[in-house]
Amino acid sequence: MTLPPTPPLPPGASPPVAPPPPGLPPPPAVDAPRPLIRWGMGDVVIGLVLWVLGGIVAVAVLMAMGDDTTSLTDLSLGALTVSLVSGWVGLLGWPIVATRWKGQRSLALDFGLQIRPVDLGWGALGAVVALGVSFVGAVVWTLLSGSSVPTNTDFLPQRPGAATVVALVVLVGVCTPVVEELFFRGLLLRSVGRRWNLTVGVIGSSVVFGMLHVQGSTWAEALFMLGVTASYGVVFALLVVRAEGRLGAAIIAHMGVNIVSVLATVLA
Repeated sequence: MTLPPTPPLPPGASPPVAPPPPGLPPPPAVDAPRPLIRWGMGDVVIGLVLWVLGGIVAVAVLMAMGDDTTSLTDLSLGALTVSLVSGWVGLLGWPIVATRWKGQRSLALDFGLQIRPVDLGWGALGAVVALGVSFVGAVVWTLLSGSSVPTNTDFLPQRPGAATVVALVVLVGVCTPVVEELFFRGLLLRSVGRRWNLTVGVIGSSVVFGMLHVQGSTWAEALFMLGVTASYGVVFALLVVRAEGRLGAAIIAHMGVNIVSVLATVLA
């Protein structure tokens, strides 16, 4: 049997594309070109330098306000707010600059700043794991040293009023985790991972996270706080890895740890 001749195509028309055979997937679509991502370790350094400079400015502001910066527990609510947000110019401000100038102009696309409903459960589990590690560390410290467990919540005021407690929960328990996760598990983890590998990224970002939270009057106390907070960082980083880069679960876990720490300290 002879097939009928194919009618000629109209001028300018494209020939029809035959569908794929049954059981085979269609051909992959051509991806649109992605913008060049240029942020990296240099931006991490800039963010940390701005964090240090913010702390220096905060001390100057507190001195101008007449607050005694040598006794953090006696700071007024306004002074305490200044001391808490002073470093955000580096941890929050520079990632915003980096995504605008060197990335995809989106904190979600560049650094995974988004939360989905599934992150609530994983974040709650991460908070329990992190607090469990902290509890085990506290037991070991008490057994070995016989002294009180070091903490990095010494800056919290003694016997605060209800308004101060609410402000601390908002600032330390809610806002700080968002800012710190954006920098440490958003910018830092990705930058180190791109430069070396994911394992180095998890460990490196966790150690730096711990170093920025070290407090203590002795080397033993400082090393203890480094170990505890770095372990928090590992838990948060693994949550980000499990979520394929999304920060939501790590933010929820970080919020849980901070809120428990604030309430346990100010209400004790």
